[in-house]
Amino acid sequence: MRHFWLASRILLFFTTSLFAETDLQYLIKSHQWGQIENHFRNTNPSRESEVYSLIEFHEKAPNGDKEKRFRYLISLVRGVFVTESSEEEVRKILTQTMPFQTTIFKLSYWKLYTEITQRNYLTPAERIQFLGRLNLEEDPICRRSLDELVRLLAANNQWKEILDKINSIQETHKKYLLTGDTQYRYGKAKLILGDEKSAVEEWLNLLQRDGLSDSTVHMVAADWSKYKGSGSILQLAPSELTLLLPAISHNDKEALFRTRPEVFSTRLAYYEGFKHLTSVLTKTGKTNELFRVLRANKTFVDMDSSFIVALADILYQQNKFQAAIELLRTFPGKDAGYYRVLAASYDRLGDRELYFENLILYLGKYPFNLFYQDRLIEYLVDRKGDKSNYAPLVKFERALAEIPNLPVKGRLVYWYLRSLKESGETEKLKKELKRYYALCPGSYYTRVIREEFLSIIKESNKPDNPTYNKEYLFEYLSYTAGIPEESYAILGRNLGFVYPKDSYELGNKLGGMSSRIQGHKLLNLAKEYFRVGEDSLGLSLVNFHIKRENLSEEEKDEILVGIGDLTYNTYYTAFHTRSLLKRHFIPDDPILLPTSLSVRIYPRPHQSLVSRYANENDISEDKIYALMRQESFFKETATSRSNARGLMQIMPATGKELASRMGITSYSLYEPDTSIRLGTKFLAYLLKSNGNELKWASIAYNGGPGNLRKWKKSVYSGDFNHFLEDLPYKESRDYCRIVVSNFYAYDIMKKYHKL
Repeated sequence: MRHFWLASRILLFFTTSLFAETDLQYLIKSHQWGQIENHFRNTNPSRESEVYSLIEFHEKAPNGDKEKRFRYLISLVRGVFVTESSEEEVRKILTQTMPFQTTIFKLSYWKLYTEITQRNYLTPAERIQFLGRLNLEEDPICRRSLDELVRLLAANNQWKEILDKINSIQETHKKYLLTGDTQYRYGKAKLILGDEKSAVEEWLNLLQRDGLSDSTVHMVAADWSKYKGSGSILQLAPSELTLLLPAISHNDKEALFRTRPEVFSTRLAYYEGFKHLTSVLTKTGKTNELFRVLRANKTFVDMDSSFIVALADILYQQNKFQAAIELLRTFPGKDAGYYRVLAASYDRLGDRELYFENLILYLGKYPFNLFYQDRLIEYLVDRKGDKSNYAPLVKFERALAEIPNLPVKGRLVYWYLRSLKESGETEKLKKELKRYYALCPGSYYTRVIREEFLSIIKESNKPDNPTYNKEYLFEYLSYTAGIPEESYAILGRNLGFVYPKDSYELGNKLGGMSSRIQGHKLLNLAKEYFRVGEDSLGLSLVNFHIKRENLSEEEKDEILVGIGDLTYNTYYTAFHTRSLLKRHFIPDDPILLPTSLSVRIYPRPHQSLVSRYANENDISEDKIYALMRQESFFKETATSRSNARGLMQIMPATGKELASRMGITSYSLYEPDTSIRLGTKFLAYLLKSNGNELKWASIAYNGGPGNLRKWKKSVYSGDFNHFLEDLPYKESRDYCRIVVSNFYAYDIMKKYHKL
């Protein structure tokens, strides 16, 4: 038998392979099973990572072999290639020398444990021994293993062993390693072994954990009642009592609230108890008591204004609109949702003025909600067939002044210009047409506006020197809408003088994140999990780091961009760069961004595949990327609520039909080659059926070709821009705008920046 623990390390230094370590991990992460299969047709695995790639292949590839997977798992953990997956081979692991425990080894060890448990290969005592061989450190696999180990020990009434095991863990590691269930059993072990005071203290610490499951609270409550006496929970002081509220029955809660009114006026010691109590009072309609609790615990109210918004949302869903308004007015906060719930409540109460005012205040703080952007247009424009009645211009201008100048503002700008035209405000319209690009840079609507108002725009001349200053540049862009073929005077020019505030600094900061991550033990470990596609495990480490260091959501975005860069995970790089742009209100217009940001939000992953299938189907690569960006944001394993899968989000039924027509018998919709091949074929068909127009094809891709034909028949009257405004299905309206603006962005990246 060939040993490869040592061989893996020697080969890293003295041999070359078709796949470097990072290449192989990238193929695993991106589900490129075809390439892995092709490589190993004529080559045997000789490294740990190569064996692991075959484990993943046989688990996730459509033609994977479960028995081969099990055999490779045993081989990797044993350190020798085994020829059979017998119980005897598994049992040898219990006495072998354990190697250096790499990330891949730990993953394989855990996967093997779950497999042998399903096969019932080892006795409970042997499973305990198996799990106990892993070194415990801040690692998500160690966390899972400890949780399972403690569960097995508890099931076997080995409470002292639980105490000894957990007490042997380094204090610095305990906070990460102990799950809610493990901490519960740790407390129970103390109680059973006679240390009641320490057990109660452990459980109180447990009940303060953020996001603790109700099932764990119920387990604590059951044992508390068993060992402290039935009814003992209801006699607890308010601070401790509120921590256990999820485990108290509805009738007992009602009795408690009747007999112990001091609960509502007590200054509570624990935030989780405060959240439990206020949630129960809100859901059961006890608004007077709710307000008493909130006033008594103003410190907690001020900690997180989004929680007050969540309570107001519950009241709104109960049709208690006045109560929701009173709650938000009494306890105001900085969360954007404050204005959203106020707007929705005033709308239901019929107060149109306060609805409008809070609607634009919400969009001023969070302009990216397309549903409420549409609600704003519905307020400003009363559309009845071909006739539109507009709100007073002062309303449009109030909204324009409040909402930041971002692409998402484009629809408001478009309807404002239409209102100026309809109301005969010709001079004002001409003035606004000279600056509209500045109001919604990079928006889908910049080209719609230019197309619809071109004759008026051309009554003025383009600035001769558009790079003279910011005003001239935006006037020039308002003339050309940034269309490369119309914007020759600025192609290839340095436009840094007009880049948004903070954009350079943000780009430089993201460029330095890789070294920061590699120099940090926990984040570097997270990176290793992301590298092999174990995103949930990597995220658990990142989230723990964020919480322990009290970092912001913005800092979390920065870390995930860095991890995306390091692991060639385009989804994390692109998604979290876009999130950062939103936080800073920086438009994602590639004309007005430093390349350090634009290349991250408009990347070209899997370019060899995209190029091949674009050529085969005679369509532009940019159209494929425009669709892929909207469908999956480049996440190979993306799955929608409707079960669409992969980079191009193909429904299983559609994939089956396309694969059958193309003679493909074995495939996975998560594999990039399959997804891009099938998705491009379908897109090419839709383009051909719709005059090679992406705007029409995108609607068909999203809503279905049949629906597009129906909508054309009922809504289309010769003007696509007006058709899209009247399209009855909001999802397809938004989808078309985003896909087409993505296409414009990729065209700009190529023609402005040669990228």
